[in-house]
Amino acid sequence: MSEQFFTDPTVTELIEGNIAQVEALEEKQARKLLKSFRAVRQQLQDRLLTIPEGTFTEQQMNVTMIQVDAAIQAINKRLKGDMATSSGILSKRGIEDLAREITRFSKKFEGSIQPLNINMIAIAQDSKNFLINKHEASIDAYSAALRSQIAQNITNAMIMRDTTQRTVSGLVSDVGRFFVGEEWKLQRIVRTEMHGMYNFSKLNGLAKVQAGTLPDLKKTLYHPMDSRTGADSKELNKDNPIIPIDEPFVQTWKGTKWVFQFPPNRPNDRAILVPYRVAWAK
Repeated sequence: MSEQFFTDPTVTELIEGNIAQVEALEEKQARKLLKSFRAVRQQLQDRLLTIPEGTFTEQQMNVTMIQVDAAIQAINKRLKGDMATSSGILSKRGIEDLAREITRFSKKFEGSIQPLNINMIAIAQDSKNFLINKHEASIDAYSAALRSQIAQNITNAMIMRDTTQRTVSGLVSDVGRFFVGEEWKLQRIVRTEMHGMYNFSKLNGLAKVQAGTLPDLKKTLYHPMDSRTGADSKELNKDNPIIPIDEPFVQTWKGTKWVFQFPPNRPNDRAILVPYRVAWAK
């Protein structure tokens, strides 16, 4: 009977509308973070250009790394600030969408609106606080890896170039190209993290609603189906797993076992958590 729920126009139109708005919100936040990243990259290149031109010496390499370290600290600070803002926005959106879905589905399938005895503001804030701590650790790890990669690239450039080619401007160009190439990685990380923010907030809300109002509430997934949908997502979409809120989703795909409480289970996964009750499938 669950097939009726997943194909009902009230369900599909509401969830697909939510997905479209969430993806637009995630894209907007990602652009802000990339803008901060690019601003720091430009500042770094401007600073490096103040180093006297000529053969790039070991001493100048040390100066370069001091500038790189300062830039990475600035990136770290900006990303933490931007991600804290995104955490608040996506957490609030997640709990609001959950309340809207439960209300709409209850009215559609049960003929009445279920009162939700939850404090949405408190749930969104709790989710935000948890996510800020989690993402700050992720950003620290990313910054450390970024610093290590830049140091290795500069060292490699020093080794590979002969004395006449090892110039300050050449190293500045190398660093600039590296940062440009790094943008796609950061963009993927940011979008994946923000999608997790949204779904984590919904999971928090599901648990609160189950405890306070609807003890039979469960969770399921909804996958947007278009040219960007991965084959693993299409396969999971056929299964339509419906499970208790505190249990993980499990999928084995091409020999890899994915175990996750909420999407995304991999980069670029666009599935979202959706509330489910047996009463909504009759």
